[in-house]
Amino acid sequence: MNFNKQQAMDKAKSLAKDFDLEEAKEFANKHAGESWHKDFILLYEMIRDKNFSLDRTVYLAIAGALAYVVMPIDVIPDFIPGIGFIDDIFIVGMVIKSLSDEIQRFKAYRKGIN
Repeated sequence: MNFNKQQAMDKAKSLAKDFDLEEAKEFANKHAGESWHKDFILLYEMIRDKNFSLDRTVYLAIAGALAYVVMPIDVIPDFIPGIGFIDDIFIVGMVIKSLSDEIQRFKAYRKGIN
């Protein structure tokens, strides 16, 4: 299966429309002990910080990924014990990897304001 960047961005745009910041925060708090929690929080903080500028495409990719993770019904429904979050972890990991330059820029920005 080949990765289609345009198709992925279209899906991210669609999911970003359904993105709810408060729902993402509640989801993150509920899953604080999960191994992927740190990456989810990092992405959440990147789009939540009003003083950090993000390109529209980057914002849509992050919001789409977070919305996908928060939604209970997806490729592998979250309610399936043991495997329900595999696709969510994959999506977060893909976004983390593809936005590594933006993530490093955000981390540098955060160091500068802390």
